[in-house]
Amino acid sequence: MISGNVITGITNKKIEGTLVAHLKKSGYQVISFDEGNSLIRAARSRNVDLLIIDEEMKGLRTIDIVNVFQNEKISPVILVTAQPRTDYISWIQKGWIFNYIHQNIEIMEFGKAVSAAMVFGKKLLDLENEVLKLKKTLADRKTIEKAKGIIMEMKSCSEEDAYGYLRKTSMEKKVSIEILAQAIINKYK
Repeated sequence: MISGNVITGITNKKIEGTLVAHLKKSGYQVISFDEGNSLIRAARSRNVDLLIIDEEMKGLRTIDIVNVFQNEKISPVILVTAQPRTDYISWIQKGWIFNYIHQNIEIMEFGKAVSAAMVFGKKLLDLENEVLKLKKTLADRKTIEKAKGIIMEMKSCSEEDAYGYLRKTSMEKKVSIEILAQAIINKYK
């Protein structure tokens, strides 16, 4: 069984009661809000695995809340709708909205949607973190290569000697090779 922390923002109390009861019965921790600003403050200060929200939140438009969740990579989102809408597909294409469901969804289907959103949301976050790590590694590599070029030019030495100089100096100065490389670039270019 999947468990996690869910925030809900569903204004129809009957629907909210049904969905929250099912979530709690399934082992999820649930916090409910009826106002958008409070929902966002709570989401920023907690470990949230999923947001389930409808289109009638007070305080902020639902799309603004979804944008905060997407931009800050807080959690995936499931939208609960009163009537089928086609414009939600473009929301799904743009970001972290995993799915939209009709408010009268069968409870078993609701459980499947929640589980899937949490699993795929975690995978998406892991992939985005891996991409960021790879981008940083590439940027660091470019910085080191640029600094090696400067050292090779200034000292008339080989690439291997320039790297050795960077490595030795970074150890002596107790700074990372990336920071030293950036300092050399800043000083000599």
